[in-house]
Amino acid sequence: MTRDAALALLRDQHAFPGDHRFHVIVRDQPGHVARVQASLADLCGIPSLEGRVTEVPSREGTYVSLRVQLPCPDAEKVLDIYAHLGALAEVVRYF
Repeated sequence: MTRDAALALLRDQHAFPGDHRFHVIVRDQPGHVARVQASLADLCGIPSLEGRVTEVPSREGTYVSLRVQLPCPDAEKVLDIYAHLGALAEVVRYF
């Protein structure tokens, strides 16, 4: 899907500005979850993700699923966040 098509789909199915939910799978190793959360807070210009994130560990304890509500002024910010997540070594998968 092209960036323009993704932006059109986001604009059609979500209200902006507003919170957007991201699901992020992180390796459960020391510091990984904290680094991912800190980088997302910094990217969004908020002091922390307190009250915006739910952590769900995997059954085996290998991964942590983060369900994060982030403020997004527009569809472009959503795609920027996805690009940021894709560049983080701690992140296994995001959607």
